[in-house]
Amino acid sequence: MIQIISFSIEIFLKYSILYFVLFFSGRSFLLIIETIYFKKREIPQTILKIKSQILFPILGVISVGNLLILVNYFLPLKSNLVFLIITLFNFGNLLSIQKIQIKKHLNLYNFINFFVFPAILLISTSDINFHYDAGYYHLNHQNWLRESNMVVGMVNIFWAFGMSSIYEYLSAVLWIDTSFLLLHYLSLIFIHFFYSFLFFNILNSKNLKLKNASLLLIFFSIFDNFGLGGGRNGFLYIQGVGKQDIPVAVLFIFISLIIVDYLIEKDLTGRDLIAISLITFFIFQLKISTIFIYIIFLILVFQLVYEKIMRFTKVLYYLIPNILFAIFWFVKSYMTTGCVVFPVNFLCINNFDWYVTGSTKAYESISTGASFSYIEYFVSGEGSFIDWFNSFFNSDVYSGFSSYYRSFYLNFLGSLLIIYLLKRILFNKSKLSKLDNLLIFIFLISNMTYSIFFGPIPRYTIGILCLSVGILGFYGKDLKVKISKSAITTLIVISIGLIPRANSYIGFFESSEIALFDPTLVSELYNEVPIYDGWIKPDKGDRCFVNLQCTMHDEEIVLNENSFFTTAYRLFDN
Repeated sequence: MIQIISFSIEIFLKYSILYFVLFFSGRSFLLIIETIYFKKREIPQTILKIKSQILFPILGVISVGNLLILVNYFLPLKSNLVFLIITLFNFGNLLSIQKIQIKKHLNLYNFINFFVFPAILLISTSDINFHYDAGYYHLNHQNWLRESNMVVGMVNIFWAFGMSSIYEYLSAVLWIDTSFLLLHYLSLIFIHFFYSFLFFNILNSKNLKLKNASLLLIFFSIFDNFGLGGGRNGFLYIQGVGKQDIPVAVLFIFISLIIVDYLIEKDLTGRDLIAISLITFFIFQLKISTIFIYIIFLILVFQLVYEKIMRFTKVLYYLIPNILFAIFWFVKSYMTTGCVVFPVNFLCINNFDWYVTGSTKAYESISTGASFSYIEYFVSGEGSFIDWFNSFFNSDVYSGFSSYYRSFYLNFLGSLLIIYLLKRILFNKSKLSKLDNLLIFIFLISNMTYSIFFGPIPRYTIGILCLSVGILGFYGKDLKVKISKSAITTLIVISIGLIPRANSYIGFFESSEIALFDPTLVSELYNEVPIYDGWIKPDKGDRCFVNLQCTMHDEEIVLNENSFFTTAYRLFDN
């Protein structure tokens, strides 16, 4: 028992430190925005229709992540100066010093939100491992960011480094000890935020659409534990360490629901537009395949201008922070991959002497092929949609994957049907305008179509599947049957309690140990096979883990270190 208590305190303190560093970074960023744009030195009570403090950690990861991109132009991210810069950035909190009213914050809502939610999620610490792709390229890319300032042509060291996202920059500064736990906790912060969002909407929000959507998502989460193959219907889960699909899904669901609500209510403020634009772009920075989130964002901007809610010049004024972040991001992408967006081949127009002509097209094919996408069939003309469908759900070669995909999407369809029936039973009916229905339909169908063409595997579609469930809540009014707050709170706690796997609970109470291993101990993971001078690859598999000399390219790689920026070249035998 003493071991369990000691272990619990240790991991809770580590999570809390990370959470509140990001919390106060987000608060600082919001205060800076308030001071510059609105000449105020106070925190707004709400932003994006939720309590501001719920959004602080997300604003924190956005602002710190983009700050790290800028810093890495000049400094390796393991430099102590990086932590000094983050500390100085937090001085923005001094713009508004408020007296802490302890009694005001000591209530059941805050106890559940700031203690119960993370305490449950942290149980996964004893049964979590690195995602396969973490060893394949995520960890080693983070290592490069830690050890060097921006490397021009980094894609030549290993092509998958071009696929990495802003998540790598955030993760690179979290190598605090050999446990690598903070990389896992970074992902948990997004799930924590998601439940805080649902919890607030259901218990405290006066917005019926968001309240209903949140309640349906909680029901959906419960159904995730039942069905074919033991469950899994498209709700959030705790993903292997190093992968960012769940953070992407969380923010996609959140910002889509918020934007749709603004489109209907037409009550957007300048402050909201700044936050929406930054979160939307951050989703793209996390994973470029989420580009279709911009459909709903551009519709929102069009509505603001067309209906004269906001002048176009005013819209541009509020988009300045987003534009600045975008400049640093796209310049970084262009200098490291030769493409404005990688691996989109037609956006790779350059005359860099280090760029390997035609390489991006090959990487584009590898990326879509690994996602079992329909685009390969569509472009080649060698198979119909039915052929792809049969290959995806009834493959003989990948029968294990196909079996999982079948159960996953059948479970989703079954859960969606039950949710629809519950919506009809629980809520009084509400109608939206034909235009609102059309916009919602276009957004959902375009994202689903894009997923089929470029990435229909389950971990890529969680966002759009959960959004499809949540959006049903927009078609309901108040509840027909009153449900007590205590009953709803219990249901929410049960929902998040089912997020960690059963093995996590068993491991937590039996061993109370950290499941992650130290990936820097490469000598224990594989033997090194020399390729060229200074470069090696693993003797088995394709995962370098943490080794700057490791690459899966067979060609010779040369690093030119004669200027401020190191440049990577990949040489081919004539």
